[in-house]
Amino acid sequence: MPKNSTPKPPTVITLTLPENEDATPGGTLLVQRGDLARLHQFTYTRIADLSEIIAEALIAFAAVEADPPIIPEAPPPKPQPTKKVAVPTPSAEPTVDVPLKKGTKAVKISHLKIVGGETDAAAYRQAVLLAGKLIDGKLWDGESPIRIDDVYALAKKMKHLTERDLSLFTLQDFVQVGTLEPGDTPEETAGEPDLLDEVDEYDEPPTISPPRKTPISANGHHNGDSDQTALL
Repeated sequence: MPKNSTPKPPTVITLTLPENEDATPGGTLLVQRGDLARLHQFTYTRIADLSEIIAEALIAFAAVEADPPIIPEAPPPKPQPTKKVAVPTPSAEPTVDVPLKKGTKAVKISHLKIVGGETDAAAYRQAVLLAGKLIDGKLWDGESPIRIDDVYALAKKMKHLTERDLSLFTLQDFVQVGTLEPGDTPEETAGEPDLLDEVDEYDEPPTISPPRKTPISANGHHNGDSDQTALL
């Protein structure tokens, strides 16, 4: 039985004759079969010359089929190196931006605590403003923990104090310093007068007592150890 042979693909000839009246007549001839093709450029003077041009193109294409060129495969694309993007490590503890006269300072939330009085959001915003005033007054650096007993009482104390006035005080005059340990209760330092209370409070006016009357007995003598007599 005859073996089934794979049919060869047809030869495709594409003739292109551009319309250019000013130049010498010419064109291109593309001969293609399968994966091989050859492009032939030519000029002519008569239409009858085209048959010879086609024959020459077929002979040249046969030579290409007899010894087809080896086209190396394109190398695989090199993988683009991936850039390592540094992922910022989240801070171990959230911070709050304390507004200052010049810029802001990030302070850890655990370094600014309210331990008494109002503790709502408005009170904490007031505490942040007071913390900025303490930093501007060079009393606090924002790096050590402080505790506020009463935000609004502290705001009243610091209301009229300038930075120069704050230099006359210490941080302990306004807040408690240090971390509050579990089980501890905030308390004021005993035996130390509050300088601000001394500034805010007015001295009470002296009380004038009437002179003491010395009782006199009926016989004209004082009731006491004195032997002086009273003139009637």
